[in-house]
Amino acid sequence: MTTFQERFTEACKATDFADNSKAISGYDVWDVRYVRDGKHVEIDGPFFTEDEARISADLLRGTFRGARAYSVCHCATWNPDPKREQLIRDQARMSRSLLACRLNVPSPTNPAQEAF
Repeated sequence: MTTFQERFTEACKATDFADNSKAISGYDVWDVRYVRDGKHVEIDGPFFTEDEARISADLLRGTFRGARAYSVCHCATWNPDPKREQLIRDQARMSRSLLACRLNVPSPTNPAQEAF
């Protein structure tokens, strides 16, 4: 059984969202939700990978009973907005950094951003 830290380190190798084969130029965005008053409520995310979302769900399950990782398909061709696409990626990087803090591991850095 691998630890949360090992799973997180492996998940951080992904630098962008995984492609969704069912949608043209679509990609999967992961988040964590739980059911409150019969409705799904998003409590964490977005995340680049399923593993990141599952780790977060496992950590939040003590507070939010029934927290689970869910996938949503985003597609830039359905509603083209470069600012929205960038915002989703920035939020996923922030979620990754916050998850690193909760796991007490160094925050991952994106080599492409270090050049700036």
